[in-house]
Order: sequence, then structure tokens, then C-alpha cells
Amino acid sequence: MKKIYILLFVLIVITSTIICPCYAAESSISWTEDELAFMEEHPLIRLGVDPGFIPFEFIDEDGEYNGIAADYLSLISEKTGLKFEVVKGLRWPEAYSMALEGKVDALPAVGKTEEREKHFLFSQPYYYFKRVIVTRDTDTHISGMKDLEGLTVAVQRYSSHHSYLLSYPHINLSIYDSTEAALTAVATGSEKAFIGNLTTTNYLIRANGLTNLRFVAFEADKPQALYFAVRKDWPELISIINKALNAITENEKLAVNNKWIDLQTDIDYGPIIRVLSVIGAFVIIVITVSFFWIARLRKEIQHRKQVQKDLEMAKREAEEANEFKSSFMARISHEIRTPLNAITGMAYLLKKTDISLTQNMYIDRIMQAANNMLHIINDILDFSKIEAGKAELEITSFSLDQVIQEVVNIISYKVEEQKISFRFSKDPLVPNWFFGDAKRIEQILLNVLNNAVKFTSAGEVLLDIRLLAKENDKYHISFTVKDTGIGMTEEQLNKLFTPFVQGDISINRRFGGSGLGLSIVKNLLDMMGGEIEVFSTPGEGSTFIILLPLTVDTETENRYKKALSSKRLKDIRTLVLGKSGENTNMVESYLSAFGIHCQLTNTEAGALRMLEAADGTIAKPFDLLIIDYDTLSEDGFNFVEAIRSSDKIGRIPKIIMLLPMMQEDLFDKLNEHGIDRGISKPVTPSTLLDGVLDLFNQKAVSDFPPNRKKKKPEKLDESHCVLLVEDNETNQLIAQSFLQQAGIDVISAGDGKEALELYQQHEDIIDLILLDLHMPVMNGYEVARKIRKISADIPIVAITADVIPGVREKCVQNGIYHYISKPFNPDYFIQTVKDLLAKNASVLDQAAGLKNMGGSLELYRKVLNKYASENQDTVDKIRQAIYEKRYVDAAQIVHKIKSSSGSIGAKPLYEVSMALQKALNEQKEEEIPALEEKFSRLLCRLLDEIKKLQPEKG
Repeated sequence: MKKIYILLFVLIVITSTIICPCYAAESSISWTEDELAFMEEHPLIRLGVDPGFIPFEFIDEDGEYNGIAADYLSLISEKTGLKFEVVKGLRWPEAYSMALEGKVDALPAVGKTEEREKHFLFSQPYYYFKRVIVTRDTDTHISGMKDLEGLTVAVQRYSSHHSYLLSYPHINLSIYDSTEAALTAVATGSEKAFIGNLTTTNYLIRANGLTNLRFVAFEADKPQALYFAVRKDWPELISIINKALNAITENEKLAVNNKWIDLQTDIDYGPIIRVLSVIGAFVIIVITVSFFWIARLRKEIQHRKQVQKDLEMAKREAEEANEFKSSFMARISHEIRTPLNAITGMAYLLKKTDISLTQNMYIDRIMQAANNMLHIINDILDFSKIEAGKAELEITSFSLDQVIQEVVNIISYKVEEQKISFRFSKDPLVPNWFFGDAKRIEQILLNVLNNAVKFTSAGEVLLDIRLLAKENDKYHISFTVKDTGIGMTEEQLNKLFTPFVQGDISINRRFGGSGLGLSIVKNLLDMMGGEIEVFSTPGEGSTFIILLPLTVDTETENRYKKALSSKRLKDIRTLVLGKSGENTNMVESYLSAFGIHCQLTNTEAGALRMLEAADGTIAKPFDLLIIDYDTLSEDGFNFVEAIRSSDKIGRIPKIIMLLPMMQEDLFDKLNEHGIDRGISKPVTPSTLLDGVLDLFNQKAVSDFPPNRKKKKPEKLDESHCVLLVEDNETNQLIAQSFLQQAGIDVISAGDGKEALELYQQHEDIIDLILLDLHMPVMNGYEVARKIRKISADIPIVAITADVIPGVREKCVQNGIYHYISKPFNPDYFIQTVKDLLAKNASVLDQAAGLKNMGGSLELYRKVLNKYASENQDTVDKIRQAIYEKRYVDAAQIVHKIKSSSGSIGAKPLYEVSMALQKALNEQKEEEIPALEEKFSRLLCRLLDEIKKLQPEKG
């Protein structure tokens, strides 16, 4: 029986060999019965191919199927005996559709996707390739898939890349039937980018000479592969193909790869030859006409040389003209400011005398006219700086409330003069501390508000500040200035920001001005990244909206808010009496921002009832009453008297009265009627908060931060002498009068040479030098340089009408560290001089000395007492030693004083001691007397200062 089975098996094998001799071609492959049956039943496999999928598969010029996939199919055919037939005449979309419908049996060169796996069975991968992005070589910003979001990308229809891109919903697709068409579209700029495989695209780019394209590789860790895709009902074919692929040797694979990838692709040189032909013809033409062009070029070169000379001449003339303009502006400014200083100075001195009210009014008009003239000059200078590109922004931390207060203080005079109303409101959400150029912002608001007030003869002007938006620490603020003035036409609005242009000649005659204000505003806003919008109706008024991005000073603002929150204000029960409307609502919003909850009433009777009802039984008594003066009856102070005399009010609250602008006489009546504090309208958050804090004995926030608060004028405890150097006799007389009225001695000089001689004669008594820069014989800069060789610490203040760029820097270079421009405000002038004198007068820096003692006040006092007792006769000792030329002994005395003076904070004496000790050690007899005199004078002053610090006995 066993022999029969063996014989039967041999017969089956022999029969199979005879029937299917082709299947034995590859004896190393072991086929299953199902596979053998399949190959017998389906000896011919129909294929759907991409005719342009070079070099993977394509139909060549002879109509033959070729490429990497074709070579692999040949190897599979050899190893299996299967025949493969390509259904020709199909484009790839048609071939793919027929595969879906089962009209072709397999697709030999496809990528595997989830969508395709629903319709086909896939072999193991037989060739790997990379997916790339193709763009024009100028589109260097595309470096990955993320950069394609929102763009339209070219891709071949039904390719694996098509399926891949469907998973990117933010990328738009432009579908092409062939890769070559898609690449050509990118090269010509019709498409932005194409996604395909590196091998095909590289082949087609080289073959078609598309030299303006570049590759961007991505997903390098996920290489793509080619597969055989077979209809779902033929799993045996997949098994057969996989076995055949496994049987392909490495040498066979390498041969296929070298054939299509590593070897150079044949390029169609036809287009290149045509281009070269055209270039050759062009070269021949150029050579033919070269002699003609050489002659023309020689003439052109001569012409260009002449044009260059003309341009250089024009440039020199323009530079000279610009230099002349700058020189003229500086000169005209100086020449006008000097007499203006005399006018304003004399007017100020005249107001100090016994004059009538009428004369006082005349003087006010003189000063106002002088200030208007100064404003015009400043506008012209600012415009010149902006035009020359020399205007710069000085970015510092500033308080917006302080800027607004300055602006309101300045325009209040004009508002009163025009007899109009002025309203102000500020969004509580707007921070207070920003980084920016506070002076320029003040200048912008002043220019716009001055115009609004000037052109409004009846009605009101409104300044409204709002927060529009914020981005991190940048706040977008709107400043709205609205008036009920004369308004503007469309034509006037179009010329509004043109320099030197006003609405018409009649406006210039009626209202005056340079026509530069709004042009400067526009330029400054451009520098700050801001904008200005204007809306106007003739006869009804205008609205200016300034949009300004400001960076908040986060650190200072946080400390400012913390300082506010630390004040115990929430317990201050407040009642506000004011007319119902925007002003009262604004006060309420300010109080709410401070943490103060208030109650409102708009009648005197209502306020009395609420004060009487808050007797402590049911409602807590009010701590603060804020009264708007405009709400009260004609004799408004009677209401306050009624409150104070009422026996029904258990506790009289603190009273703040909001007073109309420019009615200073009302402030004189506050104490008389028992009103604790008066605040002039318009009210800013800071002024209101300062008033509340002051009444309840808390530190005002206007002093925040401490190092930025405005200093009060220093008081002088002793007599001082100032050297005044001024060649203009009138200005010399004015400055001398100001100083003498302030109790300061004056030595006057009319030129630089005289000033130098006077300083050398009176160095020991001169405490400060006021120096004009432009003088005969010797100018101010030269005087300063020579004085600095004598004294490094004497304060020198430039008093000049020069306000052009570079003057301040030149002053510093020559040792002039303080600057006052003409015409100057007399009060500011005296305050500056007093501050410098007081600062320079003190030899002892107590803060520095206390720090050197580790902050121990008791130890510091003991050291000062010891210092004073040890040095009572030091001046006599050193003078005697120097007189006897015992320089070594004198140097030892000075050395001891030097070290102890530095420890207690007497820096001026320490520095002079160093210089004197050096002169004594080197025996420089020409320097010793002057240094000894200065040393002795400073030591005597120091001992006097220490004596004043000692507590009085008895």
C-alpha cells in the first residue's frame, strides 16, 4: 500500500512538470497547491499603470511599458511563469478607476494608504523612496508641512500623496493628472508648491530642464515605499508575488536601481541648442554694432561725468543751504529769545512793585504776548528738528496723571479768557505709570487743546481718556478732544496737517499762530507709532482722536497700585454732592477705583437729610463730604455753614470742595468757612486721591515714587555769592535783580575774559557761576574750560538763548552741567539757583556718613562729636606748619583729616585733602597756598555744620 502511495506521488509530480513546465523555472520557490492552481487558472495578469510615473513606471516613446516596476515584473515573471499585460491608452486616474471597478487585476507601482487598503490587497514593499515638497528656489520660507497651511498645493490625482494630503484640512489641493504637469505649474509660478516622491520629481526636473525648482525633504524618519496592489479576491496572487520578491537577489535589485537611479538621465538638449543659437546670433549682432555703441558709450560717459559733477555741486549747494538754514534758525532764535527774556523779566519785576489793577492787567497782556511769540518760535524750531530728522524721543517712566495736570494748568488761563467750560474724564482702567516721552506727549495734547480752546468762543472743550485695548504690557490709549467751536470744512480738513497752512487767511488774522502745531503733532505721533483722526462740522465743532500705544511701567505701576491698596480707604464713608451728570459719575468712578464706596445726591436738602440720618444709630456717620461748588446755591458757602451749625449731625465730616477753574479767590474763603480742602476742576484721579489721603493723614500718592517727586525750593541758611556773566546789560540787570531779591550776592561780568579774572580774584567766595555762552572777547565755552582747570566742583549754569540740537552736549563737554534757556521763568530760575547753592553748600553728606557707620545713628553722632573736638585747632596747626615749610608734618595732619573726613561723609573736604596732601608731598609751593585756603575754608564749614547738628543744652 505504501509503495502505491509513493508511485502515485511520483506520477503527480511528473504530470505537473509536463503540464506546467514554466512553473519549474525557479525550483527554489515552494508553491502551495492553491498558488499552483491560481497560476494555472490565471496565467495572464492585467495591469493598470501610470504612463508618466518616471522612473518607477511609464510608457516610453515606442509605446512600451518601462521603468523600475516593469523590471521587477520581468523578474517575477521569470520566477513564477506568470505573464503580465498592461492595459494601454489609459491615464493614471483612468487606470486607478478601472482597478477600483475590477477591470484590471493589479497596480504594480503604488503607495499604501488606509483608503486604498479598503479596496486592494498589498504585497510587501519592494522599493523605497522619500516624499518631498517642491517649490521655486525663491520661496525659501517654506521648510515643512506647517508652512503650507493656508496655501494651495499641487498633487497628482489618486497618488499616495493625494491621500496623504487629505489628512491636512488646512492645506488646499490643486489636482493634476500627471506629475510632470504639476511640476511645470510650480516652475512657471502657477502653483506655490508640489508634493511627490523624490525619485520621480528629480528625474522629471532634470529631464525637462526645470532649473528653478528646489526640494524640501520632510518626514525623513518615515520613508515611503512602492507596493503591488491586487484586487481583494486574489489573495493567492499576493502570496505568489511576495514569494517571488523574496527570491530576487541583491545583485538583481542593485542592477535595477543602477539602471534607473544612479546613471545619468538622458536630457533633451534641443531647447538648450535653440537657446545657444539665439545667444550666438545675439553675440554676432552685438559684435556687428559694437563700434557704434563704443562711440555712443564714450559720449554717454562724458555726459555722465558732467551730470555727476552737477549732482555733486547741487549736493554741496543743498548742504550749504541746509547749514545756512540751521545757522539762520539758531541765530534768529537767539536774537529773538534774548529780547524776549528782557521783556518777560522786566514785566515780572514790574509786577513785584506797587501797581494798580489796570497796570497789572496790562503787564499780564505783555507777558501773554511774549509767551505766544515764544510758542511760535518753539514750533518753528521743533519743525526744523523734525524736518532734519534730528528730533529724538526721550523714553523715561512717567505719570500720566501728572502730564494731564500740567496740561490742564497751562490751558486753564485760556479757558478762563475764552469764558467757556472745560470738562475732563479718564477711564479708571487706564494705568498711571508708562514708559514714553512725557514732554512730547504733553506737547501733543497742549497743541490740540490750545487749538480747541482758541477756536471755541462759546460752549465747552472736552478731554476724554479711554483704554481701547491692551497687548501684554502695551496699552492702546485714546485721547479725545472735542469742542463746540467754529468747525472745519472738508477742504480745510485735507490741509490740516500741512505745515504753515491754516484754514484760510481770515482764520490766521483772527486767531494767529504759525500753522505748525498740528503738523508737529502728526510727526511726533508718527515717531511714537500713534495716529490722529479728525472729524468736524462747520459751525458745530471738531473732534480730535489721538490713538497712542504706550508701554506700561509694570514695576512702578504695581508698586503704585500696591501703595493705593495699602491705604485703608475702604472704611472712609463718603457722600458726594454734585449735579447729576458726567462730572459726578467721574468722581464716583475715581473713588471706586480707590476702594472708596460713596453715596450720591444732587441737592443741598438731600445732602443735609443724609448727613442727619447718619447719626450712628442705624447708619454710620459720614467721614468725608465732597461738594461740587457749581451745585450749590448762589451763596454756596452758606450750605457749609448750615452743616457745621446743625445740631442734628452727630459728627461733622471732612469736607472737600471742587472749585471752578481759575477762581483763585474761592480758595481764600475755604479756611474762613471751615472747608478742609479745595480742588480745582477738572479733577484728575491723583489730585482727588491726594486730597483724601492728606485729610486722613496718609502719604499722598503724588509723592510716588519718592525719587521722582518735585522738590520744593531749597532754603538757604547762609549768604551766597554768584558770578553772573552776561554781555546784554538789560538781561544782566534782570538776572541781578532776581538774585538780589532772593538774598543772593552778585558779582557781574560783561564778557568771558572779565569773568575769568573775577573768578580768580574771588574764588573763595563765589559759590556758583551763571554763564552766557555767546559773549565778546571770550565765549562761555572757553571760560568754562579755563575755570574747570581751577575748580572741578564749582557749579556752572549756562543761561542761553541757544536751544538748537547739540548745545547741551557741547556744554557737558566743556564742564557746564546745568542749563537754563532764555527766556526763562523767573521762579524756575531762582529755584534752580537756590537748589544748586544749597546742594553745593553742604560739606557733610549725612546719608553717606550714616551708611558708613552701618546705619547706627548713635555711633554716627559720637564719631561726629569726636571729629569736631579733635579738629578745633587743626586749621591753625596746618597753617603754621606750611608757614614754617614743614611740609612733611603738614602732610601728616592732612592725611589724618582725609581719612576721617571720608568716613563721616565729607566728600568735598576728602577730595581737597587728597590734592593738598599730594602737593605737600611733592612740595609744589605754587599750588599749596590756594589748596590750603580751600582746605581750611571747607574744614571750618564742616565744623560749623557738625555744631548745628548737636542738640541744644539746658
